[in-house]
Amino acid sequence: MATVGLRDLHFFPITKDDEEGTTYEEPVRIGLAMTANVQPQFNSADLRAEDGVAETAEARGATTVTVQTEDITKQAQSKILDKKINSDGVLMDSEDDRPPYGALAFRSEKANGKYRYVVLYKGKFTPPESNYETKQETPAFQTPTINGRFIRRHSDNMHGAQVDEDDEGMEQSIIDNWFSDVYEETPEL
Repeated sequence: MATVGLRDLHFFPITKDDEEGTTYEEPVRIGLAMTANVQPQFNSADLRAEDGVAETAEARGATTVTVQTEDITKQAQSKILDKKINSDGVLMDSEDDRPPYGALAFRSEKANGKYRYVVLYKGKFTPPESNYETKQETPAFQTPTINGRFIRRHSDNMHGAQVDEDDEGMEQSIIDNWFSDVYEETPEL
């Protein structure tokens, strides 16, 4: 079913991602959601033999994500981009900033009024481009856009997950906790 909305962009910084598992910090809300463009990259190659294609192979690359919000608070930039807020309350931009890996979670309203919930497990963002423009007769809003690249987790090779709240048999607790903890698959017994 088609989606008609976007809400609740959250970023969960990663504290650890290794063979033993992945752990995340508390989430930070990025800003009021305007757009989220998620573009998985797949590369393919053809092996040609006997005057034709004999084999094909595919490999998954990084998923490119572009997020536009009405604003990104300095607290959110501090968490998402590793920028420091000094003792004067000023957001500092430094050559030493090292954006952390983290999960991106959001939800999108479907045409039937229910929501699709999405999480990308591991990626990092680059600082937003800043645009400023003098006032005109008709106001023109300037809003930030941040770009990220998302990859598989080391702990389990997973890229992400999505669920529709109206899926048959969907447990409400999964939906209720989507923005408080990064969704993890329930182990089969």
